[in-house]
Amino acid sequence: MMSTTAQIKKIYTLLGKHGLRDQKDSIVLSFSAGKTTKVSRMSFNEAAALIGHLVSLDPEENSISKMRNKILAMAHEMNWTKVTGNGVHALDIEHVNNWCISKGYLKKKLDDYTYSELPKLVSQFEEVYKSYLKGV
Repeated sequence: MMSTTAQIKKIYTLLGKHGLRDQKDSIVLSFSAGKTTKVSRMSFNEAAALIGHLVSLDPEENSISKMRNKILAMAHEMNWTKVTGNGVHALDIEHVNNWCISKGYLKKKLDDYTYSELPKLVSQFEEVYKSYLKGV
């Protein structure tokens, strides 16, 4: 599977943020095991690895990812999933975003919450998760 449009955008954003755009070709070449210098020709897993590396360079971005992942993990535990085309249960990010828009304290999608806004959203979502656990 090839890299997604979202991954490509994220890579270019992170490269720019870290001042690495001029080194893009060599970075992509190393993360694609010498196959390509084009982000769009990276595999999904190669792009994910590059994103992970670029995120790790920024402690704030790393914290954002951890907070979002905590919410996503709790949503998965509450079975906020959908069946994909191949019969696999995957997290229903639309369900998470709909909750964030309707119940989240700032009424916006999960990815639109900033570093300073996420702790309160995580706390709010933890209350939903605790309520779910009481009902199980």
